[in-house]
Amino acid sequence: MKDDTIDEAKLRDLMNELSALPTSIEPPADAWAKIRAEIGATGKPEAQSLSPRFWQRPVFLAAAALLLVAGSSVVTAIAINRRGASVAREAERQIATVPDTNTGPASLAQFTVVESDYLRAVNDLSATLESERDSLSPETIAKLRASIKIIDAAILEARNALAADPANKMLIQMLAKSYEQKVDLLKRTTEMARS
Repeated sequence: MKDDTIDEAKLRDLMNELSALPTSIEPPADAWAKIRAEIGATGKPEAQSLSPRFWQRPVFLAAAALLLVAGSSVVTAIAINRRGASVAREAERQIATVPDTNTGPASLAQFTVVESDYLRAVNDLSATLESERDSLSPETIAKLRASIKIIDAAILEARNALAADPANKMLIQMLAKSYEQKVDLLKRTTEMARS
């Protein structure tokens, strides 16, 4: 158990020793002279060591402005990169959901369900490609549009043929193959725009 009692004799002795101590301690007489000499040896006048408004100097302000511009440019580049990467990941995810025509739908009703996946993938890839359009030459864009026009004509032709013969499995596979070609073309062009 802890002893909470105070030994009065020890306390009195401690107080006596404390009162015997000096109340202030003075440094040796030459100490301040040595400190002043040491400060003077550094070559900096005491009053001019640092201006209280150093941040208002033109050089400092120019450096701060340059740092601000560079920092905001880096942040903008990172934000644009992340946005483009997320759009590309979404488009690639959509492509992964597009079925393979070798094991594709056997009927027009089944294909109609799958067609929405193709259309979503085409829209996502087209949006990604549009955001990276500046990295492609005008000739490449013209060739891409011409190729897409041909594929769209094939899709339309297959759709019209299916309207007349909805049970024709070969026409369904041709339509699915045309969509697959369109998705593949957009995917390759998007990859080319990124490289």
